Amino acid sequence: MQERKKKISPENRDRREEVRGGKKSKKFKCLVTGACGFSGSYMVDILLKSGYEVIATDREDAPRKWLNPEAKFIPSDLTDKKTLEGVMDSVEVIFHPAAVFNYSAPLDLLVKVNVYGTKNLLDVAIHRGVRKIVVWSTAGVYDVSKSEGIPISEEGPIGPSNNYEYSKLKQEELAMEYYASGKIDVSIIRPAPIYGPRNIYGFANIVFGVAKTKLPILPIPRINNKAVSVHVEDVCESALFLANSEVSSGQIYTIVDDSDYTFSEIVSIVGKLTDKTVMELPIVVNAKALSFVSLQIARFSSLLRKYFPLILNNPYLEVLKYLEEDTARYIAHSFRFSNSKLKSTGYKLKYPDLKDGLPMTIKWYKEYGYL
Repeated sequence: MQERKKKISPENRDRREEVRGGKKSKKFKCLVTGACGFSGSYMVDILLKSGYEVIATDREDAPRKWLNPEAKFIPSDLTDKKTLEGVMDSVEVIFHPAAVFNYSAPLDLLVKVNVYGTKNLLDVAIHRGVRKIVVWSTAGVYDVSKSEGIPISEEGPIGPSNNYEYSKLKQEELAMEYYASGKIDVSIIRPAPIYGPRNIYGFANIVFGVAKTKLPILPIPRINNKAVSVHVEDVCESALFLANSEVSSGQIYTIVDDSDYTFSEIVSIVGKLTDKTVMELPIVVNAKALSFVSLQIARFSSLLRKYFPLILNNPYLEVLKYLEEDTARYIAHSFRFSNSKLKSTGYKLKYPDLKDGLPMTIKWYKEYGYL
């Protein structure tokens, strides 16, 4: 997908210059979607800490355990355009992490929320005069099977591997079409798998899978394929940085840290931090073969969850809860993404290495009873 570099309309450009030119000290009013979720709650925290006025929105029934009480919460539903009208009063910038993030979710639900829900958001945003939107996509839209081990840039091969990633790519294309219309400024971020306190899905499954094993010694063969990561604070801090950057207009950025670990190295790191005895075997395993075996196990686990859920309460089988089919497929390929474009804007990573942020994350899991 090609990035468009069309200028925004004169009206919105004038508003942008007013805010960033003659009134540089002004903190614009922000809307955060999915504000009760993992990335959304961090985005709210970071904006409030930086002195911005924040409207937080999410579904009425969304748990608000992590939502900062200093934010003004107004419930809405992306699939109901009328509810979005009430959350954009004087809003200038929208941070949009809200989505159905579930690898097992049906395609029609993913498209309904992630694509058409974003369309509703953009339609109302333009109607209410919102200046800019930062859209959360995923680095999963890249076709890693064509990377040949070289870090993929934003111009790299595109090829979603599952329905969730497909829906996010379509969301990107929709947002860029709106940007091309000149009615709203758009920046898109493609985060690598996000980790950090409050994360209980996705990257967290690796931690839980290792930490909850009942094996006295966890044998790990060498898997030379690489994995990627990024701390949630870097995702949200970079989103705010880009919202304030002139060069981000109509641009897409991969958000990933500097880590360059193999899958087996990440398991070893997690094992040490969770007090698990990990034995690294001097055996190199074919990643595609391991992926195939893991896929069969994941399918078996899925059947157990559906028809015999109580079986997974067995402490020796509990680990199967954290292996999904799409997670198993990831092992087959090496994931390496470039963050050069992000760094070229002047953004500096707060957690450049997985080892910088994972200890505090695992400490949080222990404090809150997840481990």
